[in-house]
Amino acid sequence: MINDKNANIIRLLIIADSQGERILLFNFLSENYFFSFKVLEAEDLTKGLSVLDNQVIDVIIIDLEIFQGNFLDAFAHIRKHHADVAVVVVVKPTEELQGLEAIRHGAQDYLLKGLINGFILVRTIHHALERQRLLNELELLRFQQRQRREMSQLEDYLDDYINGRSLSLITNYNALVRQYVFAAREGNPRPYIMVQSLAERLAAMNAKARDVVRLHLKVLKATGNWTTAAEERAFSVDARLVLVELLGTLADIYRDLAQK
Repeated sequence: MINDKNANIIRLLIIADSQGERILLFNFLSENYFFSFKVLEAEDLTKGLSVLDNQVIDVIIIDLEIFQGNFLDAFAHIRKHHADVAVVVVVKPTEELQGLEAIRHGAQDYLLKGLINGFILVRTIHHALERQRLLNELELLRFQQRQRREMSQLEDYLDDYINGRSLSLITNYNALVRQYVFAAREGNPRPYIMVQSLAERLAAMNAKARDVVRLHLKVLKATGNWTTAAEERAFSVDARLVLVELLGTLADIYRDLAQK
């Protein structure tokens, strides 16, 4: 079922075991002259999840009767794997508490069977989309804040002693890069113990690959006093060996931790 009136199409998935319920909702949407909808259908949760995995969906309308009174596990699955999609549930008027329970578990709104019309349906959909948009923006903001905290944490001074001197993480990595590069150039043993030590520190801080890359770039940027541009480029190329070695060691540590 597709109703295309404008370029701005709301992609909607209806999950309901009753074909009559699905047709009724579609007819209500067809009566609307202000917004355009692309409507997909699924008669059970399994088919609905398949649609979600293969289509871009803005909002889901779920008839809670398909769960036969036990919807929380399935609903949690939807919110976990499709957290950016707005969800509206449909319940019987006698089971309105289920609608409230669904909202507590991440739904944006609920509709009461027998009390739905075109105006109520479209308004509910748009309210749900707006609430979900705000939630997505909030989650993005939180993610960016976590990134800033992680980077700040990486740059903090730690109580780590090498050669009798307390070093910051950046200074420590700077020293590692220089020792690693010059050892490789001179054919000397590379400082793998320093790599392991730094990787363990990063793992303790729950550092991600992007954090290590940022740290690497920050150290390269801070490393100056080059005689020529060619010398600087050569050092940057050789320093990649350290980054690869460090990321590999960090991955091994996380793999070992996951298997424990």
